[in-house]
Amino acid sequence: MVEAFTYKAFGLIIKSEFEIPELLVFEGSPDVEIKLGEVPKQLKDITKQGVKYQAAKNEFLLEVDHIAKYYVNNGRQIIVDTVKTTVDKEVRLFLLGSAFGALFLQRGLLPVHGSTIKFGDSATIFTGLSGVGKSSIAAYFVSRGYNALADDISVVNHNLKVVPGFPNIKIWNDVLQKLDFNKESLAEIRPNVKKFQVPINDNYFNEPLPLKNIIIINTKNSPGFEHEELTGIKKFNAIKNNTYRYRFVQGLEKQLDHFQILNKLLPEIKVYRVTRPQSPLLLNEFADFILNNIIT
Repeated sequence: MVEAFTYKAFGLIIKSEFEIPELLVFEGSPDVEIKLGEVPKQLKDITKQGVKYQAAKNEFLLEVDHIAKYYVNNGRQIIVDTVKTTVDKEVRLFLLGSAFGALFLQRGLLPVHGSTIKFGDSATIFTGLSGVGKSSIAAYFVSRGYNALADDISVVNHNLKVVPGFPNIKIWNDVLQKLDFNKESLAEIRPNVKKFQVPINDNYFNEPLPLKNIIIINTKNSPGFEHEELTGIKKFNAIKNNTYRYRFVQGLEKQLDHFQILNKLLPEIKVYRVTRPQSPLLLNEFADFILNNIIT
């Protein structure tokens, strides 16, 4: 009999055939099952194909060279076909990333590519292109005593609440040094990648919160901070463009679900574009600017 591990993450109870130490242990009837096994070599009715992935209605297939293949089915099951002898942190990294992203879209949820911090009784998501400082500013707020709900992927459920992910933040080495985190006990997320998984158990908020703000971070080659509130089609497109793995939506035939949850969410939240200097990374000043101009 295969040993089973049960967790809760992103509002879902997850039953897995292998241990996923990043997630919180839980009990209950599973919404999602994760298994080890062979996956299809190719989907039958492919609607979209990209680099190393195939998508069809209710099906998704991802291949990560030298690591694993992932088959996501009906928003309820993920099969992992690992190249490695064990399910190590690299296998779990892509499971908890792109494979989960496809799972959320199959379930009609809204995954936003960003980190979520609790301010008062509501949630604010920090999003933007890779490398703009989403996790860095979230880590800074955590270092100041604020609670985080999610890092990298923030999931908005059908009740328009951000559901907690799991109690870790991935932080680059230079930011760790700025925040005086002790990295001796931390592991790199992948070999030779100077980004570390930092546990935040004491500053992790594990209840859903209504979403109040989405802050899109941009950078510029000049000093000072700027912000503007987005409205209308700019507001809609900003959230669409920062949906985690939005390129999967069409192939999964989830355009209508995605449009409907965005349409429902837009009147309830505010969306801001905040621009910071490219360098240096002034986390203290950036955080104060956000608190003084947006978080009220």
